[in-house]
Amino acid sequence: NTALHPAMAKLAEIFHGPVGMALHGLQTAPFWLAVSGVALSYYMYMVNPALPAAIKRAFHPVYVLLENKYYLDWINENILARGARMLGFGLWKGGDQALIDGVMVNGSWKIVGWVAGVVRKLQTGFVYHYALVMILGIFVLMTYFVLLNK
Repeated sequence: NTALHPAMAKLAEIFHGPVGMALHGLQTAPFWLAVSGVALSYYMYMVNPALPAAIKRAFHPVYVLLENKYYLDWINENILARGARMLGFGLWKGGDQALIDGVMVNGSWKIVGWVAGVVRKLQTGFVYHYALVMILGIFVLMTYFVLLNK
């Protein structure tokens, strides 16, 4: 089956079972760094508890930099997020309130109200006014069709 999966042949060369893998793990640097970290923390906090404060005083600038997480939270909050909030505020004021609510929604009812006010003055209820408008409409249509045929 190694012809179908050549990676398995390479794995068979270097893998010697779970016990061999565990014994090899005890010889690697990450294992010994983890063990030394546990031993060092035991010494610093159980045997000599004054040592962490002394290290903090000696490396105060580094401590402040790490405590503030390289100031990335400040940059994110005061530059990136503030810019995004300002953009959102501008889009809300200019796009939503001014354009959509102001022009489209409120502007359309203002236009409808104005047209209704004009049409209200034109609709008097007298038949001769309606007849005059129909005659003027026929005249406009006839003029349009005569000029269109030229």
